[in-house]
Amino acid sequence: MTQRALRLLAAFDTDHVALTLSALARRADLPVATCHRLVGELVAWGALTKVDGRYRIGHRIWYLGLLAPVHRDLSEIANPFMQDVLQVTKNVVNLFVLDGDQALLLERISSTQVGPAVLRVGDHVGPHATAGGKVLLAHARPDVVDRALRAPHRYTRNTLVGAESLRRELVLVRRHGYATTVEEVAPGTSGLAIPVAGHDGTVFAALGVVIVGNRVNPRPLVPVLQIAARGIARQVRLAAGYGHESLAE
Repeated sequence: MTQRALRLLAAFDTDHVALTLSALARRADLPVATCHRLVGELVAWGALTKVDGRYRIGHRIWYLGLLAPVHRDLSEIANPFMQDVLQVTKNVVNLFVLDGDQALLLERISSTQVGPAVLRVGDHVGPHATAGGKVLLAHARPDVVDRALRAPHRYTRNTLVGAESLRRELVLVRRHGYATTVEEVAPGTSGLAIPVAGHDGTVFAALGVVIVGNRVNPRPLVPVLQIAARGIARQVRLAAGYGHESLAE
């Protein structure tokens, strides 16, 4: 059974990131009925996800991947790109990943002019309250979103905690390609974040900035973050041993 499940996962590669059930069965050399049963179990566990009738590698695999050296070193890979964002924007730069149904601050870079940190590296926070967390939720599995929005914590009077309002905001995040917050995790701070995605569109991190004392203006910041996010994704892919740099685009 384990071998068959592994064969199903191995059916995916850079040229086959989304497969129908019949294509999965063919590439894994399994009967369709057997494939259907195993795929159902893998979807339930989170190893696979189904979108528009096709199966993709699920976020649970990405979470496990965070334990691998290349992902433990994600903050190290991202650091020079985050330094570039800091130099250009002069704002605090954050890198978030999902840890269960919480946002984990994986890396933070700031200048000496910034006041005391609201969050420190290694801190967990409700993803509904941070720009990076909202980006991650907007691209997370439905069950992750459901858990995160079940009883969201109110950090400030501006924290959005209504489940339906948050779901509507996540739709806008996906549509616009970025998320913003205004004093939702701490007074006097605003945030903006964008997704960091793999070649197949799977979002594995969120890169953002924190603005102290001012409302965030997305227009000059989003392009800077997008350049850095593409650089991070490219270097992660190279570190994972996927070959030529162009494959990470």
